[in-house]
Amino acid sequence: MLGFRDVKSGGQEETQEQAVLDVVLGWLALYLPSWGTSVVLHVAVIILAMFLVWQTRPPEPPLPPWKVAPLKPPLKTTVRPTLRESRNSGKAIPTSPVRKFTKNPFPDVAPNNQLQLQVIGVGGAGKTIGGFGDRESGGTPEFIGIGTPAGTKKIVYVVDRSGSMTDSIDYVKYELKRSLSELTEDKEFHVIFYSSGPPVEMPTRRLMRATERNKQLAFDFIDGVVPQGETDPSKALERAFACGPELVYFLTDGEFDKAVVGLVKRLNARGEAAVSTILFVYRPPEAERMLKQIAEENRGEYKFVSPEDLAALVP
Repeated sequence: MLGFRDVKSGGQEETQEQAVLDVVLGWLALYLPSWGTSVVLHVAVIILAMFLVWQTRPPEPPLPPWKVAPLKPPLKTTVRPTLRESRNSGKAIPTSPVRKFTKNPFPDVAPNNQLQLQVIGVGGAGKTIGGFGDRESGGTPEFIGIGTPAGTKKIVYVVDRSGSMTDSIDYVKYELKRSLSELTEDKEFHVIFYSSGPPVEMPTRRLMRATERNKQLAFDFIDGVVPQGETDPSKALERAFACGPELVYFLTDGEFDKAVVGLVKRLNARGEAAVSTILFVYRPPEAERMLKQIAEENRGEYKFVSPEDLAALVP
């Protein structure tokens, strides 16, 4: 009897222990998360920790100067100056004798072509200004009022197109076309413009017969010439004498190297060509002296064209 009661009592104790364990497990199941939820929470904590660490890390050091791309300067817009550009500098100066004395606009030279031109006192009923047209040319063509010696058939025009000619180049082009229009077909001509660097000459690079077609080609060439650069006529004069001329018209508006005087003398050592010189608008004393010397030593004439002379051209 006693042994039976002991067994029964032990079974009751095991039952009670199992009941307590069930209560504990139920409580844990109620208040503690599942394994899946626990994993998600742990991952979220890890991500938050990494974000905080990234936010608090020190900034990266700056790139060395040689690896930094330089800033590009702002684009500059260039405006073609309307005032005269100072000789050999390319900078515009505030006054221009041509614009000062010429109140009326000068007509565009491009459409002139072979129309009768009345400029600088020569051609048709042209105006007589600055002494132009006051001499008898014997019916021979003229350029800037300087006549062509009788019997002359080969003529080369050497014309300044440096930056300082900006305001006066149209007058020169106009007169140059007028002079060419007067040439008869028994004459030959060539046109060379110069500044700094290689001269700009007609594509043929030689004398051409003064036919109507060749004159038109010359007019088109003259229309396309743009003033720029400095004043250096040496290469253009070399090209001019290489054509074998009988007359050279040499026009400039400013100073040039004094060695040009000796160059012309050497190029024309046999005296086969006359060289007439024109100083245009500006009158530097040294340039005028050299041009007079060139004309005297080479059987030519010298003439100065003033701004007042140009002003009288436009009605």
